[in-house]
Amino acid sequence: MHSNLFLRTLSALVLAPLVLGCIWFGKSAYEEYSIPLYTILLAALGSGLAWEWSMMFDKKLSASTVIMAFFACLVAFLTEGNPQFALWLSLLGMTIVYWQTNGRLAYSLGTLYICIPLLSLGYIYYINDDISREIVLWLFFVVWATDIGGYVVGKTVQGPKLAPKISAKKTWSGLAGAILFAFGAAYVFTLYVQVHSPYILPDGWAERLTVSAGVLAIVSQIGDFFESYIKRRLNLKDSSNLIPGHGGLFDRVDGLLFAAVAAAFVLFLFDKTGAFF
Repeated sequence: MHSNLFLRTLSALVLAPLVLGCIWFGKSAYEEYSIPLYTILLAALGSGLAWEWSMMFDKKLSASTVIMAFFACLVAFLTEGNPQFALWLSLLGMTIVYWQTNGRLAYSLGTLYICIPLLSLGYIYYINDDISREIVLWLFFVVWATDIGGYVVGKTVQGPKLAPKISAKKTWSGLAGAILFAFGAAYVFTLYVQVHSPYILPDGWAERLTVSAGVLAIVSQIGDFFESYIKRRLNLKDSSNLIPGHGGLFDRVDGLLFAAVAAAFVLFLFDKTGAFF
């Protein structure tokens, strides 16, 4: 446990500043220097996930890998201006991959599995200039806290398995730890935003963000189970060995993929009713 935890921590210390820097400076860099750091981060993530998806299914790169990576990059770069068009591009990409692979539905659905979360992450980031960057940071911190809480508490307390047929390591204690850590991360971050952000959160939103963290922790765990189910069907331990201590990109962002879609959907509903901003 200790050696794996060391590798996980070391990888996080390397990757987390890079991700946080792209999120924090993404907009200012885009406006001043025409370098869309956040969009490049999403495009790189999408390309990496497309590569892993192909390796998980076929153990090799193929034309479908290039197609999936291409549409992931398109979605990343076009979401800011027209998220509806980016959604249609995701569906088009899935259709082309389905045709190119001679009707492999499970494989082609990977295009949506990759592109829809990218679309969601871009939508959240660009929906409002005042506070959406902080919302993206909140989302990342909640998901990271969920992973840390689930891992540390689950390994320490152990206890009954949550869904042994899907994931042999997940426990009920880990789920409880994930939710508690998510609450804590959201609460601390909300306090920070209230003190340091020039944008004032609407009345009641600090409480909503904190409570929502618990819900997102559960959604994130569902995303984790979904990826575990795919790996079990493909007889894989990790999606790849790209990140020491974590496995692959899917192993690192499986919860984020689901949580981002859920958060974007809720923000979309609130934005349409004027209840968010």
